[in-house]
Amino acid sequence: MSRPGFVLEVDAQTPSLLTLAGDKVGLGRFGLGTKVVYPADAVPSADPVRLIDAALEAPTGTDALERRLERTTKLTLVVLDHERPRPRMRFDVRRTIVERVLEVAARAGVDDVAIVVGGGLNKRWSPVDMTRVLGDRVATSFLPDGRIESHDITERGVAVGEVDGHPVAINRRVAESDLVVSIGAQYGHDDRHPLTKGIVDAATLSRLGAPGAEQSFIDRVCGVVHGAVDIFALQAVLGQPYLSGGLRFASRREWEWKVPDQIAFAVSRQLVAAFPKPASQALHATPVADYAVVDVVGGDPGDVFTEAAGVWQAANAVEVQGRADVLVTGVWGGAFDDGDPVGSPINAAAHALNRRAGSHLGTPFVRDQGVLVAFHPLSPRFSNRRQSSAADFFAKVLPETIDPAEMGEFEERACADQWYVDLYRKQFADHPLRTFQTWYRVAEASRSFSDVIWVGGNRRTADLFGHRAASTYADALEIASNTVGRSPQITYLHGPGLPLGDVR
Repeated sequence: MSRPGFVLEVDAQTPSLLTLAGDKVGLGRFGLGTKVVYPADAVPSADPVRLIDAALEAPTGTDALERRLERTTKLTLVVLDHERPRPRMRFDVRRTIVERVLEVAARAGVDDVAIVVGGGLNKRWSPVDMTRVLGDRVATSFLPDGRIESHDITERGVAVGEVDGHPVAINRRVAESDLVVSIGAQYGHDDRHPLTKGIVDAATLSRLGAPGAEQSFIDRVCGVVHGAVDIFALQAVLGQPYLSGGLRFASRREWEWKVPDQIAFAVSRQLVAAFPKPASQALHATPVADYAVVDVVGGDPGDVFTEAAGVWQAANAVEVQGRADVLVTGVWGGAFDDGDPVGSPINAAAHALNRRAGSHLGTPFVRDQGVLVAFHPLSPRFSNRRQSSAADFFAKVLPETIDPAEMGEFEERACADQWYVDLYRKQFADHPLRTFQTWYRVAEASRSFSDVIWVGGNRRTADLFGHRAASTYADALEIASNTVGRSPQITYLHGPGLPLGDVR
């Protein structure tokens, strides 16, 4: 068991605290009385087989998986990738789950087995991705026969129903299966429809993520999908990311740093300062972390996704007394963008406003129209291939409007652009709709703050977002004082993990 998260109140004895900003690590001083929210301790991963077998043999709301299989069953395993744990898992628990399910299917004599990667709007998996995540054993058995596919949201799916007159279509192999086993990893508490978002078509995803989409509509779409397919769900609940090697210090509390941690921090900072590009790529572009598997929940999908979210909540919730006037967070590129040590500005904004500031149990960390202060350079840079649609959105759409309600025509044009579609289908780029829906969530979250201030942020980018930039943390507090006064209550979300705030 890891130690639970807690809130540290800064006093005269508090050491300098870790700050993360793109590919930069630092130590900063925070004012007396600042509440620092530490997530639960990160611990190394352990063999999850016992938990997986328990979920297979004693699931919730249904029979054991082996009892639901016959020789003639057309079985499809859906590996969920709609929301990805970041940093990437050093050893992906989904591999072990897939292997155990395949062993159960083999004992039952099932021959017709295929694997579908349900990534939704995320980039589709290449054969290299499939081998890395699922392992050589599965890849060499399934890839040569074309029995692994990465779901393509642009392909014509199978309509399984409609909601409010809109047809709901899903992946053809999934729709034609006798039994679907969904396999996912839970890192966060707020996504209770991962299967639906992973396997439906682009038109359905557009409506699910549209500005102002009501939760009741999303629930009904999910109900249509779950009602059309026989599903056995398996969801592994992860702990916090345990970093090692050159980033080992980031998973530890500062006053517990030992000499190797102090050396790793000093080397990391000095290397990035001396050799910015190569050092950043080596340390921050594709970091990996161990994630302890807290539990594996199996059975009826409605029960499983709800229970898994509850287990993650129970393992990670941190009680925070009182709402702050100012919420402060670091924004580390390694926590949201693969291959880019800094991270694109749009994804940085989403990480700060949605993933970090939004990680609470209903009551936000900060009062209405408070201030968010985030550490990130907001460099206007994007991957040429994977994020080309995001680069064009940044350069052409945001200068015209930042209001999601006015972006419908831009979204339609982007989704119909054959260049973007080909990049998604053939070159493993994100679908253009992903950028629009990411921005919709950023814009909605921004409205709850009077100011969003980026420490060290590019001023043009901040202006484009409708936010502000400051050179230093002190300057950011000076700007915020116009709204919250000179003695604000401040809460700082610490580290690369994801603290879940239970704000009282």
